[in-house]
Amino acid sequence: MSQLSSPSWHHVAARKQKQIFDAIPSAWLVGEELLRGHNFMELPRRCDSIMSEEELFITEQRAVDILSHIHSRTWTSYQVTLAFCKRAALAHQATNCLAFIMFDSALERAKELDNYMEKHNKPVGPLHGLPISVKEHIFLEGTPATSGLISWADAPSPGDALICKVFREAGAVFHVKTTNPQTLMALETHSNLFGRTTNPYNTSLTSGGSSGGESALVAMRGSPLGIGTDIGGSIRGPSGFCGGWGLKCSVARIPHSGLSGLHAGMENIIGCVGPMANSLADLRLFCKVALDAQPWDFEPSLIDLPWRNDSPETLPKKLRIGVLWHDGEVMPHPPIQRALKETVYKLRKAGHEVVTWDPNLHTALLEWINTAYFLDGAEEYTSTLTQDSDPAVPLIQWLIDSATPTRHTVEQTWELNSLRDRLRTAFSLQWREAGIDALLSPVNASVASAHDESKYWGYTAVFNATDLPGVVFPVTKVLPTDTWDQDTPDVTGDKDAMYRKFWDEGGAEKYKDAPVNLQLVGKRLREERLLAVAEVVESIIRGADDEVKSSKPVKRVERTEMVQSQL
Repeated sequence: MSQLSSPSWHHVAARKQKQIFDAIPSAWLVGEELLRGHNFMELPRRCDSIMSEEELFITEQRAVDILSHIHSRTWTSYQVTLAFCKRAALAHQATNCLAFIMFDSALERAKELDNYMEKHNKPVGPLHGLPISVKEHIFLEGTPATSGLISWADAPSPGDALICKVFREAGAVFHVKTTNPQTLMALETHSNLFGRTTNPYNTSLTSGGSSGGESALVAMRGSPLGIGTDIGGSIRGPSGFCGGWGLKCSVARIPHSGLSGLHAGMENIIGCVGPMANSLADLRLFCKVALDAQPWDFEPSLIDLPWRNDSPETLPKKLRIGVLWHDGEVMPHPPIQRALKETVYKLRKAGHEVVTWDPNLHTALLEWINTAYFLDGAEEYTSTLTQDSDPAVPLIQWLIDSATPTRHTVEQTWELNSLRDRLRTAFSLQWREAGIDALLSPVNASVASAHDESKYWGYTAVFNATDLPGVVFPVTKVLPTDTWDQDTPDVTGDKDAMYRKFWDEGGAEKYKDAPVNLQLVGKRLREERLLAVAEVVESIIRGADDEVKSSKPVKRVERTEMVQSQL
């Protein structure tokens, strides 16, 4: 008897995508006329037949404030969860950001939590009743964890990842899992299995990757707090592309066990789990709850280091901030240059010291990490992705073609690890000599890239190579007046030429409405201090912006005034 052939990857993908869409209640579906255009940030407000004013208000609050309302019994968990389920459904229809929907089980769990609160007059834990979204490849019991691969389309989670277990026991309600790209190894979320996730500010642009479903969902307020992962910029890039807050901690700080993906067991470069949100306070919430559970008792690779109470009050009155204007490889696009200059100007005006950071080690660090990603010569990727079973999407094919074709021997990996340690030491000594409290940097050479153009990650991956924590935060948005400065340095290489061409093909109009974020980098395992510095920087930016809004006419700050001492 002949064996039945397996369904084609087209059929598997169609089934998967239909399952996701079919899990959205028909009453929450949006008419075609509302899904036209490029910017969907106001879509929930335009759907007044789906979301009430109260639900809109609830979903636009910080996670810490939502918890305060639930714990004081102003709001019920069911009320909050229903609002976020509705908004997540709208976000998916606009951006294709969901990989698995758990609305029914989330609402049932919310009811159970409300009953507990009613009976005991106290929450089950610090996250009692808070909806939390989860990146798709993170194990969550009862859900698939496919890493965007057709061959793993129905691969079940063997249980909860430790971070999910900790949050579940703290009272979290899991309502959705979010899309990630094919193989995870891309700064754009695109796969044959899920399709392409787009940016809610401009659907011609990417939401980033590999946590791109999270960034789109959080931006549209379909989740107050998301769990992402980062091995080269996969939290920071998407958060930056969608105007949110994202934190990459140092390795071994936050629980990281329980993920699907290729390269299992690779230790030359290790990724990390981290928060994605719309406020700094919510990043702190995530980390504190995760570490208060003493996860090192369950994941022995973690460092026994509880969350510390660093705040702006514990910092020097006068901070010394390094600024990375250009990493020596790819010139940041005009909106990012403007954001850097304006932020530096505001910091100096507030009395802080800003010094230029020398990027002399960045090229070597980037070359090292790009080699470390593919020590097998990309063999695992090429054997998993075949034309018949799951053809590589354009960015993954470009990545495979660009990867070092050499399969490294054990001895060669030893040499690479030795080089990594020498580079990390040199970077640490440079930091010490500079005497800086934090390093201000672009998140990427581009704001949210156009589709299939996310081909450089030097501004984030370098800090994975050095294992330094990084937080990204919103600063401004692309303006029609953004152009290259007349004294912009000449092109330095092929990657620089490619990214300048990306901008020149459409200028500010190509990136219309895109947010502009920046990144602050701190010392290893000092996430608390980094967030304290970020709080100071945010308050300066916000205060300066409020001051400008309240004064008329607004005097334009000349470029020479802002950067006269950058050299």
